[in-house]
Amino acid sequence: MDFLSVFDIIGPVMVGPSSSHTAGALKIGQSLARKLDSRPKKCRVVFYNSFADTMDGHGTKKAVVAGVLGFGTDSPHVRDSLAVAEKQEVLFEFEKKYDESLHPNSVLVEIHTVKGNFFAGFGESIGGGSIVFRQLETEVVKNAGTHAKSHQ
Repeated sequence: MDFLSVFDIIGPVMVGPSSSHTAGALKIGQSLARKLDSRPKKCRVVFYNSFADTMDGHGTKKAVVAGVLGFGTDSPHVRDSLAVAEKQEVLFEFEKKYDESLHPNSVLVEIHTVKGNFFAGFGESIGGGSIVFRQLETEVVKNAGTHAKSHQ
């Protein structure tokens, strides 16, 4: 049996309103941002199912952006992350999709960096601020169009 701390039970310290739709979404973006070798330039975010429904009302959109920008779940900048991204000249594109075969709180995040590298992750917020990734992919773009891919 895995050890559970009190924080696993009560959830993370966070800017709300929802541990699944806000903290979990932020952690997905944050986990991908940790893989970056340079700052993000352009991001495509596809929200699925419940995330598609709550991307504005529960702050799911702002949360993913905050995570990609490297903010923590308790950062006061979560609420203004879209403005921070614009100021930092990081372009975000958002889409909504519905697929009953996927977890209700699913998101695909694709990140292109200023160095030309590509990172993507398909994550799920499974409750209480906990996340899982179903797919991670990186593509390092080299000179002359040579590609090296890594799937995890």
